[in-house]
Amino acid sequence: MRIGVTGKGGSGKTTVAATAARVFARRGMRVNALDGDPNPNLARALGIPDGDLERLRPVPQDAVLRERTGEGAEKQLELTRPVEDLISEYGAVGPEGVRTLTMTGLLGAGRGCICGQHATVRGFVAELGTARPEEITILDTEASIEHLSRGTVRHVDTLLVVVEPYFRSLETLGRIAPMARDLGIPQVAAVANKVRSEDDERVIRDYAESIGVDVIAVIPFDAAVEDADRGNTSLLDHRPGSPAVAAVERLVDELMDRAGQRVAVASSG
Repeated sequence: MRIGVTGKGGSGKTTVAATAARVFARRGMRVNALDGDPNPNLARALGIPDGDLERLRPVPQDAVLRERTGEGAEKQLELTRPVEDLISEYGAVGPEGVRTLTMTGLLGAGRGCICGQHATVRGFVAELGTARPEEITILDTEASIEHLSRGTVRHVDTLLVVVEPYFRSLETLGRIAPMARDLGIPQVAAVANKVRSEDDERVIRDYAESIGVDVIAVIPFDAAVEDADRGNTSLLDHRPGSPAVAAVERLVDELMDRAGQRVAVASSG
């Protein structure tokens, strides 16, 4: 299963992606956590130690992907090396064995766009779709909608849009959903985040329903999230029993149920 996590900047998408990655691992899944944001924060949100953070660097396209001709003469990218090798050279293994890669990064002031890196992410995620059933790939996207216009998230099976109960965040959901459908993403769902009241939840649910999007999880406002961020640590390490963590655990279980993964993991165990 390949999951993209997106949303307006500040919506909490990276915290959701990182916490979900570790919860999936605790459920017995083999997890790849990919940071597709050129301002990367996923590794810190996962709780990877400083010493290992220094090893992370963007995965270069020419070193790991090659072009091949698929059906109908369509050009496609395929991995030239096992993921394990890439983790060893460019990535790190975090808590619960979550395998982490930084996929993009700014080239420097005045040095141009990162267009080629979007292609790397797209090809990488496509190739990981051939992985074994108990493998999960989570892609934390950048805080914009460029990854949709460039088709970077084209090959995810589920796109989670993290939404706050504010108009600008809802407006972002309204822009993302139709683009995701145009890309043919099988499942687009909203994650209501930082919900303080029934009115907050209702606002998000009403808007999502109006554009045909399912709200798959509701995460309450939780001061532990801000405390963890201020302390430069992961939410799961800072307060594992917090309401936000419990809500993400329910989100993970719902995603596994929808994909039939809990049955598959139990059978393979």
